[in-house]
Amino acid sequence: MPANDNPHAIRLYESLTRNVGEDAAREIMQGNPLSKAADHEKKFRWAERICAGLERTLDHDAVKKVRMDCACGPDTGKISKLTKLFQSSSHFCEFAEKVNALNEGFTVNAERDALFLVYPQCYCSCVKRVTKPISQTWCYCTLGYTKKMFEGILGRDVYVELISSVKTGGESCVIKITPRELSCVN
Repeated sequence: MPANDNPHAIRLYESLTRNVGEDAAREIMQGNPLSKAADHEKKFRWAERICAGLERTLDHDAVKKVRMDCACGPDTGKISKLTKLFQSSSHFCEFAEKVNALNEGFTVNAERDALFLVYPQCYCSCVKRVTKPISQTWCYCTLGYTKKMFEGILGRDVYVELISSVKTGGESCVIKITPRELSCVN
């Protein structure tokens, strides 16, 4: 029997257990092992099967909650660096300009009541190297990542929404971030 020791599989199983229970976790993960040694093709096929299982078994809200909860965590060094930029900015538009000057592989756009995190390409290690599209279900993990990152940076609760993703046919991955009382003006 193949090992199920890949960090993505472990995080997903733990998220399923926390959010929908042990029985649902076993049902969705049954027959879908993923080892640390899996190549990019195996990871992609695993992700496709997992999306199908989630969509078949759970309602949309539960799927989104599970995928957001199993997201990789943002690097604490990155959060610390961006928090300093935020704290040294007089408004959110200035913060976005400072972030974009770093050339970190993403941009941040500020509008009246929201920030938009924009990735020019898919960075997910499970699906980025395969050119085929995948269900939006898979991309909900980026919402969890973004929520963790921006709550750390802004020091407050944020709401996140997936606007587009490369793996579902978008030109870029765009996540709308709506913190409480966010504005481009003081």
